[in-house]
Amino acid sequence: MLYNVAQLLREPVGSSRRYDLDGELSGIDELNPGPTPVTGHVELIKTNEGIVARVMVSLPLVVSCRRCLEATEAMHKIAFDEVFLPSVDMETGARLAMPEDEPELVIDGRNILDLTEVIRQFAVIETEDPVLCKPDCKGLCSQCGRNLNEGPCSCEQMAGDPRLAVLAQLVDAKDFKSSGERNK
Repeated sequence: MLYNVAQLLREPVGSSRRYDLDGELSGIDELNPGPTPVTGHVELIKTNEGIVARVMVSLPLVVSCRRCLEATEAMHKIAFDEVFLPSVDMETGARLAMPEDEPELVIDGRNILDLTEVIRQFAVIETEDPVLCKPDCKGLCSQCGRNLNEGPCSCEQMAGDPRLAVLAQLVDAKDFKSSGERNK
């Protein structure tokens, strides 16, 4: 996911290039050590500051189900725009001052723009999004931790939270007005 942008840096502001993106990422997280295939496209646009990379990629990521914690694979789409700054002045060849806080957003001295680390960072963020392994996932037993998708557990099921028992008595007492009276 390397792009030589030397010619684009010499062109007027607003010039652009569009490329199909096809590569692999490694080291996203423990569930996605890699290689993970990445496909999509990138548009590189010359600005006064440097180059804006408009990226749209798809990749399969293994994430934990938010109910049962089982690993599940799903396709994720990631879209972002980032500004990459040149590290060398194109006219003089002199080194330019670089931001220390985001070194991955720097075009190197050979005018190579590398999207690999930025896409990897967005993929890491994407693994934090909660997903379900299936729409009807039953989750874990709150007492023993058994995955209820694999079958019921032998725990005694409580009717509800004991702290709310007083409220349940109110509902059972039928002290409420009839539904016709409530809607008046």
